Amino acid sequence: MSAQHRSIGQVLDLLKNEFADISISKIRFLESQGLIDPERNQSGYRKFTDTDISRLRWILEQQRDHFLPLKVIKERIDHEDLGEDEGNRGSSGEGAASGSRSSGRPNPLDSGAVSVALTLDELASASGLSRSKVMDLQKFGLIEPIDDGALSHYDAEAVIVAKVAAGFLDHGVEPRHLRAYKSAAEREAGLLEQRIMPMVMQRTDRSRRQSQDALVELINLGSELRLSLLRCALSNHTKSR
Repeated sequence: MSAQHRSIGQVLDLLKNEFADISISKIRFLESQGLIDPERNQSGYRKFTDTDISRLRWILEQQRDHFLPLKVIKERIDHEDLGEDEGNRGSSGEGAASGSRSSGRPNPLDSGAVSVALTLDELASASGLSRSKVMDLQKFGLIEPIDDGALSHYDAEAVIVAKVAAGFLDHGVEPRHLRAYKSAAEREAGLLEQRIMPMVMQRTDRSRRQSQDALVELINLGSELRLSLLRCALSNHTKSR
């Protein structure tokens, strides 16, 4: 096997520190779903090029960071939308944060997820939750189906919430316990809306950009504050003090 190609075991060794849940069986499954297509040598062994590995890394990042289901990832691959322009996002100033605290950060208003329309069963499959747990999320107001006049469906934000809720559930935190996060988010949203409303009311392109920039910086400031307050509140249980 040439130096330009790696075996499936070598790919696993290369990526396992970055992606804790990667395994040979998972790589094979992604291949069976048509997401990657490594070459084979005459003996039938897979030969992964740098391009194959880059695509595999991108797929794993979409699952881990953006909680995208494989169906959506496959659609993006089929449309060659692999996010190569991510580094240029926000450079034009449209929707980009201009504040010093926000420069270089991801835009918190952009989840990175593409538009999806999932049924209840598809959402359960994408998140790893049971149907009943997904319904609990809906019951407690954490997700809401969209009724477009046809069948009700769930969007990309519902996928993110459901995946995060699945992580909480692994620690015994039930959907009903997550209502506190929703209440806190709604209160914070109300506060931020008050601050940007004067700019929104001007109804100009410039004021719209200014309101978006201010909103991004306020969200980032809120994230810093929440983390700091949590560290302080939990200091008796951490090793940092």
